[in-house]
Amino acid sequence: MMIRIGRRAAGLLALSALPARAQDGFPTRPLSLIVPLPPGGTTDAISRAFAARMADNLRQPVVMDNRPGAGASVAYAHAARVTPDGYTLLMGINSLAVNPALRQDLTYAPMRDFAAVSLVARGAFVLAVHPDLPARSVAELVALAKASPGRLDQASTGVGSLNHLAGALFQRRAEVTFNHVPYRGGAQATADVLAGRVPVIFLAILEALPYVRDGRLRALAVTSPDRLAVLPDVPTIAESGLPGYAVEFWQGIFVPAATPPAVVARLNAAARAAASDTALVQDMAARGIAIAASSPDELRALLSRETGEWAELVRATGITAD
Repeated sequence: MMIRIGRRAAGLLALSALPARAQDGFPTRPLSLIVPLPPGGTTDAISRAFAARMADNLRQPVVMDNRPGAGASVAYAHAARVTPDGYTLLMGINSLAVNPALRQDLTYAPMRDFAAVSLVARGAFVLAVHPDLPARSVAELVALAKASPGRLDQASTGVGSLNHLAGALFQRRAEVTFNHVPYRGGAQATADVLAGRVPVIFLAILEALPYVRDGRLRALAVTSPDRLAVLPDVPTIAESGLPGYAVEFWQGIFVPAATPPAVVARLNAAARAAASDTALVQDMAARGIAIAASSPDELRALLSRETGEWAELVRATGITAD
C-alpha cells in the first residue's frame, strides 16, 4: 500500500533524518574529555593514556579538560549540562557513586543525567605506613589502634575521597578508630606520610609503588579482592583478618543521558579498541592498573551498585562533606 504525504510532512521527515545521517560520520571534529581531578595524579595519567588510544580509533583529537573542585562535583555538574552530541565526554570515578550520599548540594543525579559508555580501568589502594611505625602487618596495625583509640593518624586526599572511605570501611570492619587527617589533594598527604608526620595512608597503587619499592613506605596490605602481580608478597586486607573487605578505584567514560545510542555505541567501540592496545595494557599493568573496557550496561550496573554500598557506609559512619 502506498502512503501519500504532503510537502510539509515530507520536509519534516527529511529534517528528522538529519541527526541520524550526521551520526553515521561521527566524529567529524575534536572531542573533549572532562576529568574531575587536576593534572598529575593517577586519574589524570590513566585518562590521558586512554584518551590518546581512543583518539587513534576515532581519528579525531581528544582534548583533556581538567575541572577539579567540590569533590569532583564541578566536573560532573558541567558534564551534565553540555550538549548531548558525544563531543564532550566525562571521565567518571568512584565519587560519581559516592557524592549523592555525601553531598546535599548536587545539581545533577548520576543515574538520571548520564549515560554510561565504558569502563576504562580498575586499581587498588595500598594500606601503607611510615617505616618508623611499629606495625608490619594488618594485625599489628589493628593492635596499635586498639591500644590507643583515636591516636593513630590516617591521611587522605580529602573528606569523602575514596581513600578516606577505604579507611573508614577498614575501621568499621576492624572495630578501630583512626584520627582522620584530610588534605586538599594527594601530593601533600603523601609528603606528610613520607616525612613521618602522619603514619597511615591508603594510597593509590600507581602512586604507592615507587615509595614501597625504595623502602620509604611499608606496604601492609592491598585493598583489591586478590593480590597484585606488582606486589605479590603483599597480602590483601581480606586475607589479613577482614574477610570480604575490598575497595577498588575505577574510571569510566560517561556522556549526557540524551546522547544518541548510535553515538554511545561508536564511543564504546573506540573504548574497546583502546583497551585492546597491548602497549597501554602492559604499561598500566606494570604500575598495578588493570585496563578494562566494558559494555554500557556493565558500567551502569557498577555505578548503581556502588551508589548503594557507599550510601550505606556514609549513613553508618556519619561522614559529611566539607
